[in-house]
Amino acid sequence: MEKTTLEYTPVDLSRWARNEHFEVFQSFAQCTFNQTVLLDITALLKHIKEVGWKFYPTIISLLSKAVNNHAEFRMAIKNNELVIWNEIHPSYTIFHNETETFSSLWSHFDGSIHHFQSVYSEDVARYGNNLSYWPKEESRENVFFVSAIPWVSFTSFNMNIANMQNFFSPMFTLGKYYKQDGKVLLPLSVLVHHSVCDGFHVARLINELQDMSDSIKHLS
Repeated sequence: MEKTTLEYTPVDLSRWARNEHFEVFQSFAQCTFNQTVLLDITALLKHIKEVGWKFYPTIISLLSKAVNNHAEFRMAIKNNELVIWNEIHPSYTIFHNETETFSSLWSHFDGSIHHFQSVYSEDVARYGNNLSYWPKEESRENVFFVSAIPWVSFTSFNMNIANMQNFFSPMFTLGKYYKQDGKVLLPLSVLVHHSVCDGFHVARLINELQDMSDSIKHLS
């Protein structure tokens, strides 16, 4: 299949407020960082049950909305130049019980949580029985990553990846949600590259995710 031209905007480093920070974290202080939080999904689960949605694609769509809201989560290096994708799509894992392995599948996100339910279902129906690591023929560069460990909860999660230089796509990991003090809590870990974002940006993203989870009825 012929690849389509992906649209992005080059970053004018000379006018970018984080230019010095970018240079620091691209040189002697190269690093990524993880942050793990508990997301209150009480209202989200109630709404999912009411409308008949599936949990995994709903969470993926909320993450997609959040990362697309902010340029720092849509950055990449193209032709030795820092760019911002105009849009970014989720690449997520699906588990195969028969082999105890997983596949990495991406789906297009057009901004609609409701529509993503159908897109996700269609992709999983078409590729879900393919045991390949990448079962979908098309490949994209403008993706971020979501994986799930629904069998166990966690209070901390570290993704240790070698050679993360110039790999700026955020990576999210979901744990098993559980009830506590009348709430349902979801462990959520996010891995980002320090070259393009800081703790402030991750905190804003997490707070937006919480707000969207609380007000899911108004988003759907």
